Amino acid sequence: MSHSLLPDQQPVNVHHLRVGDIVVTTLMDAWMQGSLELIQHIDASRAETLQTQSLRPNPPRITLNAYLLQIGDQRVLVDSGYGALAGDEGARMTQGLADIGVLPEAIDAVLITHLHPDHIGGLITSDDQPAFSNARILVPGEELDFWQQQAPENASDMFAQQFDAAHRVLEINRDRIERIDNDQVMEGVTRVALPGHTPGHSGYLIESAGERLLLWGDIVHLPQIQLPEPEAGVLFDVDGEEAVATRKKILEHVTREKLMVAGHHLDFPGIGHIVEDTSGYRFLPHVWSPVV
Repeated sequence: MSHSLLPDQQPVNVHHLRVGDIVVTTLMDAWMQGSLELIQHIDASRAETLQTQSLRPNPPRITLNAYLLQIGDQRVLVDSGYGALAGDEGARMTQGLADIGVLPEAIDAVLITHLHPDHIGGLITSDDQPAFSNARILVPGEELDFWQQQAPENASDMFAQQFDAAHRVLEINRDRIERIDNDQVMEGVTRVALPGHTPGHSGYLIESAGERLLLWGDIVHLPQIQLPEPEAGVLFDVDGEEAVATRKKILEHVTREKLMVAGHHLDFPGIGHIVEDTSGYRFLPHVWSPVV
């Protein structure tokens, strides 16, 4: 068989889930190259062991999702993927929207979990124009307060680049940025403060008709390591100790409440439940269904 006849791309990068009367759509944006050197606070040998036991390639790859909420006649994104900041990694969120017939101008609002480049790059085009011309962009107040500052003088190159990206995206969208200072964001959506990864890092609790789903942002980046070892942080946590404390608290909460979660760095479609497993936790993925 000719190799030219073999597929080299997955045909679908979109997944729908109904939460009461709200439809939550996962949009697979990127599959980024990672490294075990990103892992902090646990022995390197332990990270290596967990990576090997997961039967995943080493160095690891990091999934990046964005989410679309369809609430009545409103279309609301939760983060926007890497977009124009993706570089060689590529970004697929816009194609995912196109595949389900949603044009950029049809997006009414974008909720931001935090202002790291892989969550806000999709807010701008390659020629530095707003990507969603009709959308309000809702950003937690603590995030705006932190990232609108200048980078600290002793900032690493990575940290300085994150500030530059935030400044660029916020400036291009300055006329549509709205500050979130209250937990009740909109009907069916409540902000949940999850600080540590960044000062204003936030999740969003979706509630409708007695059903619930927590979009938890970046509680984990490498779930095969950070769920069994919640002490494991990542290099780009702004406050590593607080990020660990927040992760432990929310993992305990969603496990006790049997609350379904969605994560921007959980394997696509990034939706499922968390259960206890020995001294840590394990992810039980949502089972795909042909109907929504």
